[in-house]
Amino acid sequence: MLNGILEVAKRASKGGKVPIKIALLKIHTDINETNENGLHWNKEYVTNASESAKMIPICAEFCDDTKSVPFGHGLTGETRNAEGLDEPLFENSDVVGVIESTSIENIQIKDTEVLALVGSGYLYNQRYPKLVKWVRDSYALGTVDTSIEIMGTAENDNKIVYLEDTPDPEYRTPKEFVFSGTAILSVAPADTNAIVLEVAEKKVDKEGIKMSDNELKALIQNTIAEACSKNDELTAKITELNETITSKDSEITELNASVEKLQKALDDVKKDQDGIWAERQALERQLGEMKAAQRLAELDTMLSKYTEDEQAVASAEINAFKEKPLEGDLSEIQSKICIGIVEKQKSEVRIL
Repeated sequence: MLNGILEVAKRASKGGKVPIKIALLKIHTDINETNENGLHWNKEYVTNASESAKMIPICAEFCDDTKSVPFGHGLTGETRNAEGLDEPLFENSDVVGVIESTSIENIQIKDTEVLALVGSGYLYNQRYPKLVKWVRDSYALGTVDTSIEIMGTAENDNKIVYLEDTPDPEYRTPKEFVFSGTAILSVAPADTNAIVLEVAEKKVDKEGIKMSDNELKALIQNTIAEACSKNDELTAKITELNETITSKDSEITELNASVEKLQKALDDVKKDQDGIWAERQALERQLGEMKAAQRLAELDTMLSKYTEDEQAVASAEINAFKEKPLEGDLSEIQSKICIGIVEKQKSEVRIL
């Protein structure tokens, strides 16, 4: 897998940091080769920029509050810095590690040797233990992708300088740029080698019509306004869901108390088994029913965070859980829902 994790340590080092090695990008030795985003990575220019890759953050945009499954870069827009230059914002992502050193070396990718820019660093295990576990588990299956982020230098007003006078979306060679970060993804990125942040450049819409800066700003402002409106709706929905969760939590507390009482009663009955086997079996059945009700309540609490459409991808697992709640796996259901959300977002939004 190109642009992915090459190694991850089984144990944390001193300070709760887990060593990690990442193939940041493939350097193209064939002059005609590009990545899926039309970028041709030239060894000379990558080497010139490689120093900027030292100490860049390893980032993750999480699927939910458990901070276990990453899925994107967390790009939220752009801002203007003190020098009056535009910079991208990644307010929906967390810094989960750092690249400390880089090297250009030949690596094996699916039995093929390729030249790559490789970064070595750490993940913060003490702060993101669930993410580290997910990375290790996914790495064992060979399914972890990362995506590099670059931008222009301050000397070039944060604009990437290309080798070509007129860069083509299908073929362009970054010449003067810096690395700004790399993100861990849970699904294959739209560009398996890199995501380029071309700040304050002219963009092309779906119809192939070039947009001016003012038109682009207007489009961004309209998008933000639309997003704010949706945020109000989501806030109301979250409030409603929180009330439901509070109610379910109360129900779970009551069920837990009932389970404890039944467990004590069962223990008392077991002290004098002669002649009361029938009573004990009745209590055991009742205990099983209460535990099943408890598990179903936990399922309802978890599902209340998601819409019916989001739950639909895991309908088979949900129905199986309801049939045998004591044997079901809540984490499996939640993971499948999260992945479904990611897949839907991926089909709707492509980060360029």
